[in-house]
Amino acid sequence: MAQEDEDRRAWFRREILPLEPDLLAYARRFCRDGQTDPEDLVHETFARAIACKTWREISNPGAFATRILRNCALDTLRRRKVLTITAVADFERIDPIDEAPGAHSIVESRQELRALADAIAELPTQCRRVFTLRKVYSLSPDEIAVRLGLSVSTVEKHLVKGLRYCSEKLGRRNERKIKVDEGRSWSGKQDHDAKR
Repeated sequence: MAQEDEDRRAWFRREILPLEPDLLAYARRFCRDGQTDPEDLVHETFARAIACKTWREISNPGAFATRILRNCALDTLRRRKVLTITAVADFERIDPIDEAPGAHSIVESRQELRALADAIAELPTQCRRVFTLRKVYSLSPDEIAVRLGLSVSTVEKHLVKGLRYCSEKLGRRNERKIKVDEGRSWSGKQDHDAKR
C-alpha cells in the first residue's frame, strides 16, 4: 500500500501540482464577492485530487483539477446561509470547462510518445518484437509465442524486460524534466511543514 501512496504522490506532483497557477487564476473567478479565498479553493482542490482512488484512470488531469475546483466553489456557495446575487450571477456566467487537451498537453504527449518509441527502438530485436506485438497489436502471450516460435515463458520474460527498460528510461526522462519550486509551491510548503 505504501508504494501505491508513493505512486499517487508522484502523479500528483507531476500532473496536478504544476497546474497551481492556472487553478488559482480560475479560482479567482469564483471569489469576486470577497467571502472566499482563492487559495483555500486551490488547497481544497489539491486535497481532493490527491485523495482520489481512481487517479490512474484520469486521462486529462487539467480538466479533472478544474472540475474539482468548480465543485469546491459550488460546495462553498451551498454552505453559506445567504448567497449574494453577484456570487450566483458570477458563477452562472463562468463558461463550462473545456476538457479538450491544451496545446502544451498535446506537445508534451507527443514528446512522451517519441521518447517511448525511442526506448522501444533501443530494445534487443527479439524483445522489441515481443513488446510491439503485445503492446501495439494487443496479441496475447500465447499468440506471440506461436507467431515467433518461442515458449510462453520466453515471451513473458521479454515482456518484463521491455516494460522494465521502457519504464526506467521514461522515468529518468520525467525526473529530469519535472522540477517543482518547493519554496513557492503548495506541496513544498506542506513538505516543509511536515519536516518540522
